[in-house]
Amino acid sequence: MGVFLHRRHIGLALVALIAALLAGALYLSGALDTAEENILDRFVIRKDPPRDILIIAIDDRSLRAVGQWPWPRAVFADAIARLRRAEVVGIDVNFAEPSRVGAFDDNRLAEALRTFPGRVVLPLFIDPRTGNSFGPLPSLTGENVSLGAVNVSLDADGAVRLMALGRPSFAEALAGKTAVIPETARIDWRGPAETFPTISLIDVLEGTVPEDVFAHKTVLIGATAPDLKDSVETPVGLMPGVEFQANALATLESPSRFRDLPRPWGVLGIALAAFLATLLAAFIRKTLPLIVLFALGVGLIYLVAAALFGVYLVTPVLYLELAFILAAGGGVVYQYATEAREKQFIRTTFQYYLAPEVVNELVRDPSKLSLGGKRKTLSILFSDIRGFTTLSESLSPEELTERLNEYLSAMTDTILEHRGLVDKYIGDAIMAFWGAPIDDPTHAEHACRGALAMIAILDMLNKTWKKDGKPEIRIGIGISTGEVVVGNMGSAKRFNYTIVGDEVNFSSRLEGLTKAYGVPILIGENTRDAIAALPDLPTRLLDRVAVKGKSEPRALYELIARGVTPAHQTLFEHYERGRAAYERGDWDRAIAAFNEALATEPDGPSALLLERAREFKQQPPERWDGVYRFTSK
Repeated sequence: MGVFLHRRHIGLALVALIAALLAGALYLSGALDTAEENILDRFVIRKDPPRDILIIAIDDRSLRAVGQWPWPRAVFADAIARLRRAEVVGIDVNFAEPSRVGAFDDNRLAEALRTFPGRVVLPLFIDPRTGNSFGPLPSLTGENVSLGAVNVSLDADGAVRLMALGRPSFAEALAGKTAVIPETARIDWRGPAETFPTISLIDVLEGTVPEDVFAHKTVLIGATAPDLKDSVETPVGLMPGVEFQANALATLESPSRFRDLPRPWGVLGIALAAFLATLLAAFIRKTLPLIVLFALGVGLIYLVAAALFGVYLVTPVLYLELAFILAAGGGVVYQYATEAREKQFIRTTFQYYLAPEVVNELVRDPSKLSLGGKRKTLSILFSDIRGFTTLSESLSPEELTERLNEYLSAMTDTILEHRGLVDKYIGDAIMAFWGAPIDDPTHAEHACRGALAMIAILDMLNKTWKKDGKPEIRIGIGISTGEVVVGNMGSAKRFNYTIVGDEVNFSSRLEGLTKAYGVPILIGENTRDAIAALPDLPTRLLDRVAVKGKSEPRALYELIARGVTPAHQTLFEHYERGRAAYERGDWDRAIAAFNEALATEPDGPSALLLERAREFKQQPPERWDGVYRFTSK
């Protein structure tokens, strides 16, 4: 499982890297800038326009009052005369051709411009293909008349979001300054059409507007009537060209300017968005929470970008969301693919060692599976057939194979039914353990119940074999509980899920000691402590020993395999008195008690300790502490 986790993390990192590279390449190439701008358009909010900018509208009412367009230049001369208290007047009307009324009409406008006490800005159009400029008649220019380019910079979708600077532009001429860097500036839109204060030109001509209204103002005169077709598409809707110029001027005069997030920071943000998405895919395994978190992630990117736009920082929101979505989608696809392989690995690895319902539980929730070099407390079982050599000599190879397969199948099924894992077969021996790969807090209980079931099943098999005239089989089982290392052991190409550690060896020793004590099941002290509160799993303390190679004494217990009868109870009382005397070194009392126990019924432990007590009585040990030390396995 550790291998799968390692590979999964590497794979998800690659998914994030690919998503980041793809989104980053699109970002640097500007391939999706139009779509990006459409998202940024939604961040535009209405703001109060500057109080010193005023629009004089050539609207439908003015057209009806003055007459057919184009108007005589004298109309504009009269308007300028009434705006003498304005600081700057910008006329967004083309005067490139002589007046159709006559030269005196152009002269009248020229005189009005010359005598205007403030500054006047007239439009200039620059042909983007040839670079040629088309401005007003030379007679209309003078010391107080400036020219500004009215060209607009259209995006691919036909909308205007930026203003070109440094020509100078019409807005720069109105502001009386020229911006050299940057060449373009994002317009800080104040709102849709009619956001700026607007007065109909006919009201100015008729003198219904007090001249104080224009004092110290920048006044823009331009067409707003739809029939004059002087309008541009903007993020806030269709807008008259003169109001576009008002927004451009307000942007230039504002202390706050939009600035784009530096490209390196944008690329870094894209990479972070991609890796955040894959982190979610790595650690959130359930579909619904993952979808919710992905949606929240996209929404969070959008909200953060909107907030930054509000403080005049433009972030690549679309590319950030694209990186997040690509990484999220790729991460989910990769997760499903790897989970499919992982589940197949689980089934292949454990289908012969675990019960089907346990395997299905692992497949449903692989997080319960812990593979690969982990210390863990487990319960380990070893079982072995007694007298297997004699049995094999009495049967043909075919009969032996059939009998062994029948026995091993029954024992394996019993272990699996009790949630154990069959680790391996060692000839006629079986090694199994409980508590891994799925955590099992009652693994000692399950191991003991599994051992008792093995004895019960074997008794049934023996009855059948006896009826068929086949030799019976006896087994010994040893169970110990303790800390081991569990995981995949072996080479890189061939490995097995198994356990190693001293407790494994001790369990094997317990199985071997069942021969000496003449009992079917021996368990260690840790196992007995884990089941001590369970009255249906009776035990009795047999001895305190030190197995070969170990100096630390261990208590041995018999797990009573076939119930406790009154005769057994009497036997156990005699045995306990004998064992207590035996530990004290009171050999005579021990011998007497063990004889009384054996008089009740045959008992392997009583016979073994009786024999030792007689030997120790004849040749007392130099230093007796109640612990018998085995010199062989």
